[in-house]
Amino acid sequence: MTVIVMPGLIYLGLAIYYQDSFMYGTWINGIYCTGKTVDQVNKELQEAYVHQDIYVVTPHDVETINAIEFSFDYDFKKSLMEYRRKQNPFNWYLHLMQGNKNENILPVISFEEQFLEDWIINIKSYESNLKMPQDSLQIVLDENGYEIREHKEQILNTKLATEKITETIRSAKGEINLMDEGCYFTREETLEMQQVRELYEKIEQLQKVSFEYQIKDEIRKVEPSEIALWIATDKEGNVEVDNKGNLVFDKNQIGKFVEKLAKEYDTWMNFPFTTHDGKEIILTKGNYGIKIYQQKEVNYLLEYLKSPADVVREPVYSRNITYENRYKIDTTYVEVDMTMQKMMFFQDGEKVFETDVVTGCTTKGMGTPELVCFINSMNRNAILKGKDYRSFVNYWVPVYGGIGIHDATWRNEFGRELYIKSGSHGCINTPLEKMEELYEMLEVGMPVVIHY
Repeated sequence: MTVIVMPGLIYLGLAIYYQDSFMYGTWINGIYCTGKTVDQVNKELQEAYVHQDIYVVTPHDVETINAIEFSFDYDFKKSLMEYRRKQNPFNWYLHLMQGNKNENILPVISFEEQFLEDWIINIKSYESNLKMPQDSLQIVLDENGYEIREHKEQILNTKLATEKITETIRSAKGEINLMDEGCYFTREETLEMQQVRELYEKIEQLQKVSFEYQIKDEIRKVEPSEIALWIATDKEGNVEVDNKGNLVFDKNQIGKFVEKLAKEYDTWMNFPFTTHDGKEIILTKGNYGIKIYQQKEVNYLLEYLKSPADVVREPVYSRNITYENRYKIDTTYVEVDMTMQKMMFFQDGEKVFETDVVTGCTTKGMGTPELVCFINSMNRNAILKGKDYRSFVNYWVPVYGGIGIHDATWRNEFGRELYIKSGSHGCINTPLEKMEELYEMLEVGMPVVIHY
């Protein structure tokens, strides 16, 4: 009988013992609480708790609410009682088996609320005395185009700020950003500011359009910063509008843009070329290339700006001769190097043909000019005529005026420096067997580059 009663008395005794104290293995905020009452633990937690200052972020500074100056008081009693109620004293043996368990709880924080109200009023007073610029909206031109710059004074909502800071203090958080919490507001925009914003919306709509030039096989994007310069401004740099509030455009600036575009892409009488041996040259004679018709492009842009939209624009050309609609000569062409007295044919970027030739006689003033031109036609069995000659050729490929590529069966030698004293009348003399081979590769329209 004693064996049965004794364990029961021990169980009951410990249940009574833990009726008003924390169970075995209880740790709260790093403090050992086993067998201690709520009041005892509360006192220890209050003594161990570090007074935490609150940092308040405003648009102008970071202010500090000092916990000691505000008489912060930390009381864990309510949280401790709630936690204690969850521990059933008759289940003390379960806690014994579970071992140590740490719980983190927050205190109820109280403070002098009048101190906070006065503190916020001082913050607002300080901000009111700052010499801040008046509310304004400005349309400004920079390297990326027009943008709107605005300044609006941030005005503190003291009531909301009080509520939000109080919540921060009582939740034991260390920082609050009053702007993120919506504690600042701005004044309503004036009529003048609204008009500025409406004007900027028109500018922004124009700057957002996708405007691209399709120049042969190349795409040239017109940047917003370029379009922005088309908008007319007065002497002070302010954007001009007509009596209906629509943007006014500067024909002179549009002309400068088209001129710049032409300088970038015009190749007529100004053709850049990379020779077979890597030299960069500019050919200023010939009849091959493109030239933008500037006046017609200006007129187009003035009309386009009345109702701008996304567009891919092919410009109007006053000169327009290219091969396979390519902007540059870089894949298929004939190249004549008069210094080396060589003629080559490149197909799809690869040299597939080469021969010695004889070009115009320089001693007699009939030297072949440096040209960028193209194959006008392809002929068999032609008679070439001049003041003092009449020659039959099996293959005749005219490229510029009276200059062409043809066989010269009356010659036994080609290449070297024969052209200086015994050159042609300006044509490219080619061995018959080589001309036969080349003729099969050529077609009308192919570019021909002749250079020293």
